[in-house]
Amino acid sequence: MTTPLQVETLALGPVETNAYVVADIATKQCVIIDAAWDAPVLEERIAARGWTLTAIWQTHAHFDHIGAVAGLMQANPTLPLALHAMDSDLYDSKGGATMWGVPMEAGPKPTVWLAAGQELALGSLRFTVLFVPGHTPGHVAFFEPAAGVLFGGDVLFRGGVGRTDIPGASHDVLMHSIGTQFMVLPDATVVYPGHGRSTTIGAERKANPFLH
Repeated sequence: MTTPLQVETLALGPVETNAYVVADIATKQCVIIDAAWDAPVLEERIAARGWTLTAIWQTHAHFDHIGAVAGLMQANPTLPLALHAMDSDLYDSKGGATMWGVPMEAGPKPTVWLAAGQELALGSLRFTVLFVPGHTPGHVAFFEPAAGVLFGGDVLFRGGVGRTDIPGASHDVLMHSIGTQFMVLPDATVVYPGHGRSTTIGAERKANPFLH
């Protein structure tokens, strides 16, 4: 089934974090999933497509995923900013930017607190929030079943999984999240990760060494 979903991927910032501009091309509405870095670059891409930005949805609050929030919110002060409450402390500390010696402007407080099973609308598209802690305490992912796409942040990568050697992370919790939330999805589900190229649930189920 064809859906009106279109995805623009931009690898931005000091560690080439994927920021996703996700649109319903029927309504020309879009959201940014993980406002990684370079707010002007994101704004230019949206303007070039003739889309209207309606929200920012964050998978988690590490600095490389939130670097553009401040700039985007200055230009769009009423824009809904969504994050899970269990990542609020991380967000308030600029996602560890100071610890890593990365200069970054702090963004405003989130206005939408995400929860497992919550449904988020973008035009006719309906995204389900999956709670997938392990890389951070409040990590979430966004699954659109009709389009068969999953925006997974730093949980599952092509041939890898998210780091757990950092404060607030747990390998056991991460693997539980992957097993109970991601590996139950259809094999054809396209996974858009926080870094690197997209993959599918089926490809990772078959060949990801961390899952065997």
